[in-house]
Amino acid sequence: MASFDLKSPEHSGLEYLRDYHTFGRRVDSVDTALQHAFISKLHAIIEWREPYWYIKDVSKNGIKLNGKIIPAQKQLPLDKGDVVDFAGMNEVTLTMVSLDAPQAMLINTEQPSEITPLAESVLLPNETSPELALYLCPDREQWFADDIARGVEVGPFDHNDAIEIENKTWKFLLVAEDDATKEFDPKQTTLDEIIFRFDLSQDEESTNLTLIQNGLEIDLGERSHHYLLVHLLRHRLDDHSGWLDSQLLMKELGLEETHMNIHIFRARKQVANALPNAIGHSKLIERRRGALRVNISNVEIYKEGVKEL
Repeated sequence: MASFDLKSPEHSGLEYLRDYHTFGRRVDSVDTALQHAFISKLHAIIEWREPYWYIKDVSKNGIKLNGKIIPAQKQLPLDKGDVVDFAGMNEVTLTMVSLDAPQAMLINTEQPSEITPLAESVLLPNETSPELALYLCPDREQWFADDIARGVEVGPFDHNDAIEIENKTWKFLLVAEDDATKEFDPKQTTLDEIIFRFDLSQDEESTNLTLIQNGLEIDLGERSHHYLLVHLLRHRLDDHSGWLDSQLLMKELGLEETHMNIHIFRARKQVANALPNAIGHSKLIERRRGALRVNISNVEIYKEGVKEL
């Protein structure tokens, strides 16, 4: 999570960078507004181009980087500790604190140093007593949340939107980077290339999941959330679309909404941890308003050693 320390007469403190972060005087169109006469409407751009962050001067009055004027309209790489002086007057400066890759997160508005990184699904404030199940919907390409207490979906959430969790106000910092926009890495795999083998006991009280990739087996053990995947896969055989009403799913599995959301979260997290180089974890279990479906194409289901699917 890249961050910088901003110093100015009217504004200072820790801030975080989006993947394409703009600075200037126009409050309605920049990420960090700097209200000073010598600041241009659009003064500077800091942009992530893996594996580096770059700064570009697009202003009328120029920029100093570590005390030296930089060429206009030319991208220069940044290092940790670099000091950017807007207009070179030493009145509005920022110091690069961290240069990690950009990441979506929630920021505590009262304590900006307190952040919650956003994976493709996360239970808030924690897995033990969640209030919200926050997730990135791949169909709508937006963030939504299931309000566990009320049993309703809320959202979508955009950059700079705020939510209340445990009497704290959190602000969304969203970036454009996702699985769909990243340049393809030949070393990466997709979930379609992985065999998901489920082994059920005769009474279906236990479900073991093994991931098979190029002959290599990864045993994920027996987990209750594995049966949720099996149930959704079986439903997909009856309905080609695969979508299953959430209320019906809870009734059929005897789950409360809180437990169902925890199962979904844990299934995604376990597969993501087991396959760190695979892309598309958010599509393992997809959500739309009031419905779920599993998105696994390479499946084997065995019951007491007898192949079912």
